[in-house]
Amino acid sequence: MDILSSDDPFAVLKTDRPIFSPAAAARVLNELYGRDGDLDPLDSERDLNYRLTERDGRNSVLKFANSAEPAPITAYQTEALVHVARCAPELPVPRVIPATTGALVTDVAAEDGRSHSVRLFSWIDGVPIDTVTRKPDIVQQLGTIHARLGRALQGFDHAASDYSLLWDLKNATSLEKLLVDIDDVDLRRLCKHRLDRFRTAVLPKLSSVRWQTIHNDLNPGNVLVCSDSGAVAGIIDFGDLVRSPLVVDVAVACAYLVSDSTDPLVDVESFVAAYSSVTFLTESEIDILFDLILTRATMTILISRWRAARYPDNREYILSSEAEARQMLESLNSKDVAIVTERFRHANSAGKINGVI
Repeated sequence: MDILSSDDPFAVLKTDRPIFSPAAAARVLNELYGRDGDLDPLDSERDLNYRLTERDGRNSVLKFANSAEPAPITAYQTEALVHVARCAPELPVPRVIPATTGALVTDVAAEDGRSHSVRLFSWIDGVPIDTVTRKPDIVQQLGTIHARLGRALQGFDHAASDYSLLWDLKNATSLEKLLVDIDDVDLRRLCKHRLDRFRTAVLPKLSSVRWQTIHNDLNPGNVLVCSDSGAVAGIIDFGDLVRSPLVVDVAVACAYLVSDSTDPLVDVESFVAAYSSVTFLTESEIDILFDLILTRATMTILISRWRAARYPDNREYILSSEAEARQMLESLNSKDVAIVTERFRHANSAGKINGVI
C-alpha cells in the first residue's frame, strides 16, 4: 500500500487486531527486551496492548501494531515520540524503550502468519480524565500541556506524515459512504448536514491555516490525571498522529470537553484560553473551530457505528464515545455559529494576554 496516496483509509480499521496470547506475548517480550512479568490486556481500537508489571514493580506497555499499518507509519509515530523526548523532555508523554539490540521497532510473526511491529513504551501512572470530576484548573492544565505538545511537534517532519488516516478531520467527507449504515433517519440527516457544512464552510479555508504533525486524539481515554490531586499526569496514544491543520488538534480536544450543563461550551472556552496562552490561534483558525468540533462528533458517530457492527466483541469499547457525540451534536447543531465563534475569539484573546504567541 502506498502510504502517501492510499485510496483505502479504512484498511487498518477493517483488519482484525493482532492475536498474541499472554504466553505468546511474554515470549516476544523476553526475546526482544529481556524482561518478564505479568501481562494484562489493555483496551485498543485496532492494536493489541499489554500492561507489563515486572517483579520489581516497574510498569510498561507492550504494543503489537495492526498488521495493516505500514512500517513507515509505525516509524513516524515512534520517531515523533523520540523527537518530543529530545526537544521537550518535561512533557508527560510515553518514552520508547529500545530492545536489547537497540532497535525501537521490531517485526514479529503471529501464529496466524501475520506480521506485526512491536514496541515497548514507558508507563504513565494515572487514571482517565473522565473518571474524575472535571474541574476548571484541570481543563486549563490540559490546554496548556496540549499546546506545548503541539509546539514540540512543530519542527518534526517525516516522509510518512501525509498518509491517509480515517480519523483525520480534513478527510471527513470520505465518511459519506457510512451514512447508509445509520438506520435512524433524523441522525442520518444530521450527520449528512454536518458533512455538507464541512465541505462548504471548512474545506475551502484549510489552505489558509497552519499545518504540522498533530497528536489528533485527545479523547478522555488518552488523558491521564493523578487520582488524588486531579492534576494532568500525561497524554498517551500517538496512534492517530498525522500532518493536518493545527486547529484540528484543538477541535478534537474540544469535542470531548462539551458538557451537558446549562452552558455546554464553558470548558471549551477555558481550554481555548489556556491553549492560546502558549500558542495563539489565528483569526482563520478561530473562524472554523466550531464547525470542526461538530465535524469531529459526526465522525465519531459514523466510524463508531460502522466499527461496532463489524466487531461486535469489541462493541462496548468502540461505542464508548458515540452516545456523548450524538448528544453533543444534537444540542449544538442549532447554535448560532457567529455567536459561538465570537465566544471562542474572546477566549483566544484572553489567553494571549496572559501568555506568549
